[in-house]
Amino acid sequence: MKQKLLAQKQKLQDDLAGLSKHTEMGDDEDENAEELNVDEVSNDLIVRIKSDLAKIDKALAKIDDGTYGTDDDGKPIAEERLRALPWADRSI
Repeated sequence: MKQKLLAQKQKLQDDLAGLSKHTEMGDDEDENAEELNVDEVSNDLIVRIKSDLAKIDKALAKIDDGTYGTDDDGKPIAEERLRALPWADRSI
């Protein structure tokens, strides 16, 4: 799992580096509207990626301290869930 987490972390960091928070506004109102839409989507992606990166860092820390596979309340997270989403932080 640690290798999967590290690989996903690198991928997300690369994705984040390719996103910009703001595109340049043009002179055309239609272009500006499209640029605002792109900015909104980019900002949403940036927030989501940063959230996932924080969860990955937390999962890596849990691996190091021997608590990986449990949520913050100490409840076990199902192995199937961890296989699908290695940085899952809640049991369901």
